[in-house]
Order: sequence, then structure tokens, then C-alpha cells
Amino acid sequence: MIENNLNYQAQKNKFIAYYQQNIVPALMPLEKIRKKYLQIFIAICICIMVWVSYVIINLRTIFNPENSSSDMLTGLLPCLLILLLCFPMFSYYKRSKENLLPLVAGFFGKFDYIYQPNLSEEMLQKSRIVKEYDKLTTDDSFNGLYDNLPVMITEYTCYKYQQPTKERPQASYKKQSHGIFFLAKMNKKFDGQTIVVKDKGILNKLAHYKNLAKVGLESTEFEAKYEVYSDNQIEARYILTPVMLEYMLALKASFTQTEYSFFDNHLFMNIEIKKNYFEASNFFQSILNQKNIEKIFTELYLLFSIVQTLQLSQQKLL
Repeated sequence: MIENNLNYQAQKNKFIAYYQQNIVPALMPLEKIRKKYLQIFIAICICIMVWVSYVIINLRTIFNPENSSSDMLTGLLPCLLILLLCFPMFSYYKRSKENLLPLVAGFFGKFDYIYQPNLSEEMLQKSRIVKEYDKLTTDDSFNGLYDNLPVMITEYTCYKYQQPTKERPQASYKKQSHGIFFLAKMNKKFDGQTIVVKDKGILNKLAHYKNLAKVGLESTEFEAKYEVYSDNQIEARYILTPVMLEYMLALKASFTQTEYSFFDNHLFMNIEIKKNYFEASNFFQSILNQKNIEKIFTELYLLFSIVQTLQLSQQKLL
């Protein structure tokens, strides 16, 4: 378990000090804004309840066609208030995701918030761990440097094209998958390509990756959860050291649908999740909640540890 990792414990202790010195002062103004928006939210909720009660009591009178337009407006006011109710939450979420994660990631390096970055279609296809899609969109992203290596963490959504039907005459796109791409550009190119995909049980026999052969590893725990394929068996074993496998298994505890691809000079990770990872704060909970922030730290620690372990493995090959 990652909690027994001495390096993790040492880094976590440093992060707690970083949290007190850097994160708390930086997020304090945002916490004040959250409390202000929460008061507005509660006030609007009270207004809605009052108006709804009034409408229920006077339902027949309000919606009687013979009534004046002012009475009709009175009945529609709760709808307007509900729309206003959304504003404080959406405004806060936008502010929080632009501030919280860059601050936490700042413990590891300098990261900036970017909205809807462009991704190379060629790179995505070459990774071989992104499902076929007809349209892909990106949302929130963080770019920066970790240990002098360029790193990008990007939220994405894949869609499948839906043919028009009698019931649905207009063509549309159906959401297929959602998650985050984690991309690190390494200093050294890989000689081949190695991919690590989730174990599919009896369906493993149907899996076929052109020019890639299955790699056997000594870790039975790892092989129970993942399948490894590569066109360079020796390099694959240099990449997948016992330390690397430990971090991958620990990361799987947080992100169950995680797959890896090592190719060219890229470490590419596809982490499928249902929630919006970048909206890490809760409108009804303090953004300074240390437990929530430490959880984000642990997830980022594991991601960056995989990068660091890979970099050390590549240095040994030089």
C-alpha cells in the first residue's frame, strides 16, 4: 500500500507544510467568495420555497386565463429564481477549478490552467489505448513542467456518431467515454512501443494489437489486473520495474480505469472517469478541506511518481 511507502510519507509531510504556507493563504479569498455565494444560494432557496408555497395555495387563481398578466408573472417567478439559483454554483466551480488544482500541482512544479487545448489526432491514434471515436472534445487542462519534463493533464470526452432515425430525424453524437489524458514528454525516445491495458478476463484471447506481443511479468497481482503488450520485450521489462508496478497498482485504487502507452518519447495515460476531475471542490464544503486536498495530492503524487520512475529507468539505459 502507498501509505507504507517511506518516500510518499516524507513527501506528504512536506506537502502539509506547503498546504499551510501556500495553499491556505491563496485559497482564503476564494473560500470567502464561496461563503458569500452560499448565502446567496440559501436566500434564493428560501425565496423559491416561499413562492412555490404561494403558487400551490393560489394555483387556480394564478393560472386562470381571466387573470391579469401580473398574476401570471407571479406564478412564473419561481422558474426565474431557479435559474438564478444556478449562477452562484457555476460561478464558484469555474473559479475553484482554475485555482485549486494548479495550486496543489504547484507542489510538484509550475502548472497553468488552459481551456480546451488542441490534441494531436495522430498521437491519440498512435497511443492505441483510446477507443475509436467520431468526435473528441477537450475541456479543462493543466500544462507545466515536472522535473524539467513537459506534462499535460487534460479532461476529454469522446462521442460516437448516431445515424438519423424516424424517431430521431436529426443526426447526433452520443457520449462514449469521459476522462483525463496524462501526457509526459520524456527526454529519451523509446525503441519500441509498450502498452498496459486492463485485464479483460476471458476476452483477453480476442485482444489483438498488431505487431505487439504479450509480455509476461513476475507480479501475479499486477497480471491479475493488467495485460502488457510490446514490440520490444526487453525494453518493456526495463519500463515495468517492481517500483513502477507498485505505483500503477496504487493509482488503480483511485482510478480503476487506467491504461498506459509508452511510445516515441511519450508516456501517455488514459484515465476513464465519470465525474469531472477538475471540479475537485464542493460548493457546500470548504475549499480548504485538508482531507480533500490531500486526496488530490496523493493522486498527483502517483501520477508524477510514474513519470519519475520512468525517467530513472531511461537513464539506466543510457
